[in-house]
Amino acid sequence: MLNFDNGKFYLNSKPFNIYCGAIHYFRIFPKLWRDRLEKLKNIGFNTVETYCAWNLHEEEEGYFNFDGMLDVAEFIKTATELGLFVIVRPGPYICSECDFGGLPAWLLKDDSVKIRSDDPSYFDRAKIYLEKVINEIRPHFSSNGGNVIAISVENEYGSFGNSTRYMDMCAEMLLDLNVDIPLITTDGFTRQLIESGSTRHALPCLNFGKAGAILEKHISPLNELYPDAPVFHSEHWVGYNSHWGYPRNTYPAELVEKEVKEQLERDMSFSFYMFHGGTNFGFFNGANVDFYFDKDKTKTIYKQTVTSYDVDAPVNEWGECGEKYFAVQKIMEKHLKTKLPRPKKVPVQSIGKVELLESTSLFENLDNISKPTHSMIARNMEYYGQNFGYILYRTAIKPHHKISTLFFIDVFDRFHVYFNKKHIATLHRNDEKQHVDVIGLMDEGGVLEILVENTGRVNYGPQLITGERKGICGMVGVVGDEGARQMLCEWDVYPLPMKNLESLDFSRTATRFPAFFKGTFKAETDKDCFVYTDNFTKGFVMVNGFNLGRFSSKGPQKSLYLPHPLLKEENEIIVFEEEKLLGKPFVEIKDYHTLDAEII
Repeated sequence: MLNFDNGKFYLNSKPFNIYCGAIHYFRIFPKLWRDRLEKLKNIGFNTVETYCAWNLHEEEEGYFNFDGMLDVAEFIKTATELGLFVIVRPGPYICSECDFGGLPAWLLKDDSVKIRSDDPSYFDRAKIYLEKVINEIRPHFSSNGGNVIAISVENEYGSFGNSTRYMDMCAEMLLDLNVDIPLITTDGFTRQLIESGSTRHALPCLNFGKAGAILEKHISPLNELYPDAPVFHSEHWVGYNSHWGYPRNTYPAELVEKEVKEQLERDMSFSFYMFHGGTNFGFFNGANVDFYFDKDKTKTIYKQTVTSYDVDAPVNEWGECGEKYFAVQKIMEKHLKTKLPRPKKVPVQSIGKVELLESTSLFENLDNISKPTHSMIARNMEYYGQNFGYILYRTAIKPHHKISTLFFIDVFDRFHVYFNKKHIATLHRNDEKQHVDVIGLMDEGGVLEILVENTGRVNYGPQLITGERKGICGMVGVVGDEGARQMLCEWDVYPLPMKNLESLDFSRTATRFPAFFKGTFKAETDKDCFVYTDNFTKGFVMVNGFNLGRFSSKGPQKSLYLPHPLLKEENEIIVFEEEKLLGKPFVEIKDYHTLDAEII
């Protein structure tokens, strides 16, 4: 069992330091878990840390999934077989730059729910989830002879609120579930964050990094508040996620090397966040909001996280070890006084151009891939039981109303507007202008369609308390004759989670966007590769029915990782394009990845 005394950790009564790296099982294909864990062991670390994602394990309320990429028990078993200890951070909130910080979107169907609080609508459901995930992990507790040595209580709550009663409730919830191994909390290093995010039932641990050094200010608040506690740097940030439309975030290897040396000299425990990031497959990515002040107004900028969760980690998205890996491995060899194995290169393949010879329009397939609902007043995506993807709203505009303006209040996140099958506008939540001038366009009446994309729920910060609902959360209205304002009603609503694309009908070639493009290709089944969508603008890619994630011509990410466990000798690829082609409909599958292209 892990315990601590006089500022030091002990494992089974022997002095112990935690040398750890974060790997998230749900961002990696199971066939690749052992490879990534072996690389963690071979860098000289003794522990792996992982989150658990509630929004994946219980995507639909009451239905739990612990299979395949979500088999946390098998991941722990693999780590144990390699002699690694395990720290589990089950949430319910995890941040992790994923959609809604790992909270399930179905919580938001209740307009009054207050997440990360004592609200029974939230807390009681969180307890059901935690009981399920703890039952998966419990056989591997160190108290049961396994290698799971600690469990985290919530996550970085100090960066959200300051209710120590809530944190006590979260810890007591785990204790009530008979968690009999040490509990930890993780927060930023300031006194404000530590005091707000800690609980009397757990050891407080620290998150910080990218400072070029381990500074006294990082450690002294914890020492002052908890003089007997060992310093566990539970998130040593060695990189960071990137956002569409912004340059890629990186952090130099020489600074990580320096920080590791200083931690070893201080006899600290630490965990790399991330050791290996993996991928935000499908629509799993989250988003961040930057606050700034413009005169007397507080304004925000929404930034959508890219598909890759490479995060400039020592082991990159496809499992290749980079400069940081080898720099840290040499330090650990010297510290451990042992020679550590060098990793082999990851095999990759170049397949070349893949023509997408078949196409079909989204609008011609609505009844094939969606079941519409009629609503007098348009509601948010979550109201209709949808978590991820797109949602289409359709209503009739009556003739002779002399409409001059179409306006939008709280439509999230990005949406395309069509009238009588013609695209008339694309708007984004960041745009100051949230209206379209339509003088003369709608005089004869017709059909208005609005296709809204959930581009990723915000995953961090106190604004989460208001929820991150998607779709039409406010209203769509018109300004008509003599300036009369009116809310549009009577909508047909098509949820589009994009999960059942095998029902698409490609018998008619697409003449209207958005559209799906389909092709086939041959591949070797033991080598990774990367899909380039240079001739497309924005959308997502599916291979053999699996959603690789989103793409955007904006950059910085220009290719999507295609892991070899997904490949067969004969493969199907479908590209969903929202807006327009930039060339002929083909993709190129190459043997290298581009995550740092110039921003367009």
